[in-house]
Amino acid sequence: MQNQVMDAILTRSSIRAYKDSPLTAEQLDALKAAALASPTAMNRRQQRFVFITNKAVIAKLETATLESIKNSGNTAFYERILERGGQPLYAPPLIVLIFAADGRFAPVDAGIAVENLALAAKSLGLDSVILGMPAAALEGDDGAELVASFGIESGYSFMIGIAIGSRDTEKAPHESDPSHIIEIA
Repeated sequence: MQNQVMDAILTRSSIRAYKDSPLTAEQLDALKAAALASPTAMNRRQQRFVFITNKAVIAKLETATLESIKNSGNTAFYERILERGGQPLYAPPLIVLIFAADGRFAPVDAGIAVENLALAAKSLGLDSVILGMPAAALEGDDGAELVASFGIESGYSFMIGIAIGSRDTEKAPHESDPSHIIEIA
């Protein structure tokens, strides 16, 4: 069966190296539309999507993330990031941070939105990696200042992020393991 959505799902992989080429206005508009089209519990739509293309802001967020991880005392994790190039957010041309109003379904809604973004990116010929690590910077000592600089109002918390851009590496998708499926017929 030929299906563009299934192709995007089955060919997507987490890419951790990006070309230094900006996204087009059309790509950014399509990604924004995908984020806003994400369903939410009870259609509450209590999310904020911070689209960051400013290289200096991305670098500041990356530095704050790395510094927070370093200060956490988790030496093994910090050293692993250094071994991978010292860029925990992978210096993409676009980072989208998803914040949500505190609530029972906020993490689920954010997960749906980040998947929409990942699949939309793939369908646009872009690649991505889903990011939890910005939490280290956004929830750390200087996190409130960073969050405020993004224009996020009180009562909203960071949920998840995603790096998006044109891949500068190859990586095959994960192999499926049918043993994880339980069928009840």
